[in-house]
Amino acid sequence: MRDGKLPNRYKHLVKPLNWREGPAGLYPDKLFFMEGASDMEGLGLCFSFLYVKAPCSFHPMEGSVSHPYDEVLVFASLDRGDILHLGAEISIELGPEREEYAFSDPVCVCVPRGLAHGPVRVRGTERPFVHYAIALSPAYAEERVAASQRTPAAGSGKYAHLIKPFLFHRDENDKSEMGYALAVDARGVGHPAEAGVGPGNADSLLWLFGSELEDFPLNFTWGHYSRCGKWHRAGEMHSHPEEEALFFVGLNPDDPLDFGAEPECGLGPACERHIINRPSVYVMPPNLPHLPVILRWVDRPYGLVVCNLSGVHASPWSVTIEDIL
Repeated sequence: MRDGKLPNRYKHLVKPLNWREGPAGLYPDKLFFMEGASDMEGLGLCFSFLYVKAPCSFHPMEGSVSHPYDEVLVFASLDRGDILHLGAEISIELGPEREEYAFSDPVCVCVPRGLAHGPVRVRGTERPFVHYAIALSPAYAEERVAASQRTPAAGSGKYAHLIKPFLFHRDENDKSEMGYALAVDARGVGHPAEAGVGPGNADSLLWLFGSELEDFPLNFTWGHYSRCGKWHRAGEMHSHPEEEALFFVGLNPDDPLDFGAEPECGLGPACERHIINRPSVYVMPPNLPHLPVILRWVDRPYGLVVCNLSGVHASPWSVTIEDIL
């Protein structure tokens, strides 16, 4: 502290999420939409996050779209009682053939660069869910294909391998050394808070790695959180050789700006403490020491998406409790 002020060397890495209209014709409603180049200090991805409450079409609303980069479309549950209960009937068209694939469980659709896809059609909703997209580029770009009069074809299976169940496997690519893989149940759901990873960690957690994502240079999570305290008992700080982002969101589809919690996260070698209390992202450049995350208070449950730009999650502790005590 100097002149009564806390250091703010890394304040620029903490960003509120933009609640806005998406690219024209892509989504029917406002959503959180962040581009790496303009909104996240040049981070090598774009991130969109949409609450879906009723039948609709999106990505795009009509016709199809392709991108000059790889992308993952995620369909995830808001059901805190069962993170594997999506509560919706959904279909997506893939390829120039307009092959249609339907699903009703949480899935991730891997879209290789240049592959025409969409629209996504939500045909029925038992309960709201979330859709988020991770584009492996710092800037959004697209090529639209006009709507065809041809009826979508039943999926022949040509693109079925691109649709991945959203589960947490005890994967060899989890090299985090944080104990998450030991917290996974037989259904493929992690329960790190209950398993003792840390009192403030997730109630339920899903995690996919590059080997499960067509070898995209990406691993990411979706989790439901409701507890105060520190995320990890075992360590204080770690870093990654790749970029990473932590997206904090609320779980109230009727009020997306309602966050209801106050996390703080350490950034940089001196562990500057940075606090948020609204939907926000912490941007981690390569090799930046970060953590611990500590939940100061939680009035309402919240959600978290961690995106790491590597197929594996290598993050051994650089500072442990023993180094401090």
